[in-house]
Amino acid sequence: MATASVAFKSREDHWKQIELEEAREAGLAPAKVDEDGKEINPHIPQYMSSAPWYLNAVRPSLKHQRKWKSDPNYTKSWNDRGAKIFLPDKYGKGACQNCGSMTHDSKLCMERPQKMGAKWTNTHIAPDEKIETFKVDYDGQREAGMVTKHQLMPELSKGMKQEMKLEEST
Repeated sequence: MATASVAFKSREDHWKQIELEEAREAGLAPAKVDEDGKEINPHIPQYMSSAPWYLNAVRPSLKHQRKWKSDPNYTKSWNDRGAKIFLPDKYGKGACQNCGSMTHDSKLCMERPQKMGAKWTNTHIAPDEKIETFKVDYDGQREAGMVTKHQLMPELSKGMKQEMKLEEST
């Protein structure tokens, strides 16, 4: 039960306020309406629904809980996993020996290992996968399974990466 701590109230006014809030929680009285005309859920505790004193809130609102600083570079688009872009006619130099795709090598190939791969048969060559690069925010970069350590630091040379591996192993 959330009580409003506005000013000094008489005992009767205090009990009327408590009864009104109990009726709102039970669904007998209409819920409070914020500045935007949206109903405020009566089950939200007071410490979450009341705005801090420095915001000088006149009417009840949940605006202080919403994100008020939006990043203009943030995008909600996500990678188009599994999309194919180009189907080559024949095996190309540097492609995967197993499936013939140019976007990965045979170690990273997700296709079933063939007895005679696309390099030797020149048939059943897989299309290239779509590889997207997009900007994500700080939390998105550290999301589990989203980004590896080497994708965060692409400027490192092979020598520095080998040094880092040695340091991690010791």
